[in-house]
Amino acid sequence: MHIFTIRAGFRAVLVILFFLLPGGAWADEAVLRGQGDSAALDEAADLYRRHCAACHGDLGDGRSRAQFGLNPPPRDFTAPDAWYELSHERMLTSIKYGRPGTAMVAWEKKLSDTEIEALAVYVRETFMRDPGDDSLHRGKRLYKKNCSACHGDRGNGASWAKNSLNPSPRDFTSPESRAELTRDRMVTSVSHGRPGTAMMPFNTRLSETDIAAVVDYIRTEFMSDDRPAQDADTAHALPPAVPPASPPQPADMSLVFPHGLVGDPDKGKTFYMANCFTCHGKEGDGRGPRASFIYPRPRNFVGEQARLTLNRPALYRAISQGRNGTVMPAWSRVLDGQQIADVAEFVFQAFVQADAPVNAVPVDEQKKKAP
Repeated sequence: MHIFTIRAGFRAVLVILFFLLPGGAWADEAVLRGQGDSAALDEAADLYRRHCAACHGDLGDGRSRAQFGLNPPPRDFTAPDAWYELSHERMLTSIKYGRPGTAMVAWEKKLSDTEIEALAVYVRETFMRDPGDDSLHRGKRLYKKNCSACHGDRGNGASWAKNSLNPSPRDFTSPESRAELTRDRMVTSVSHGRPGTAMMPFNTRLSETDIAAVVDYIRTEFMSDDRPAQDADTAHALPPAVPPASPPQPADMSLVFPHGLVGDPDKGKTFYMANCFTCHGKEGDGRGPRASFIYPRPRNFVGEQARLTLNRPALYRAISQGRNGTVMPAWSRVLDGQQIADVAEFVFQAFVQADAPVNAVPVDEQKKKAP
């Protein structure tokens, strides 16, 4: 789909959305002048950048710092699967209520219904593409709908089916299947079923074209020499644990923020509780609602190592630049220096120096020390 068509459709939806829903951001005159559509696009893009890009990536393809740290990994909105699986209603539900078993948290208490609607439309219109009549993608969709319940998502047999059906469903990944199953035999089996097994005929439910598409998908995805070697038990295995580093050296807690900045902990708390607690926890202990899905685990600010090493400059640097090898994003792409100092000051006072050690420097003293 051409980019101008995408943007035009997106803008038209958002103009209607903000015009009809309560709390719309524009006056009627602005909509009539055609100025509201650009504002809507910018506002929705900002919502995505602030709340979604850290996991799903700037381009919606899941290529972010989080892609190797979350289990399961973030959704790639650009994949053909997303077009088939993510209806508008499902996206609204996922954003509002989260996705159980994943790091996707509920946003219903942080975003209004209008913002959730705008965000869903933005993702669909900006990143998702109709793959058209591509037979392989159609075959995958048909397989998931009709075959995966018995043969499993990876073609090696669903666990319940192996124990409940006699004989067990065909494991398409086995050497025997690759040796025995010609394309013609598979088309016949899907069309007319397999006597003496639970395999039913699909020729009354699927067209010849659809049957060919699902057979070709199975052969390409599960029976090809190029298929991935990993199996269902190891597909989402976490990377091995990193060996422990040498004992950390205590940092100088009297150091102040760079650039003469002085953080406001009250403003920092507001941002932290809206954006950071989902990973680091409301108590700063690294036990937020996303934490169990993240590897390496989020930083525990009240732990012994954090209290030894995280002075103001270290916090400022980590928040600003992110942390390589983790899901911690570089907030400097969203926040300015003062806002980063505000968040760092809140974390420093509320968690790292919660017991008010003697070497912590009060805010008024920071101003005197600032260059």
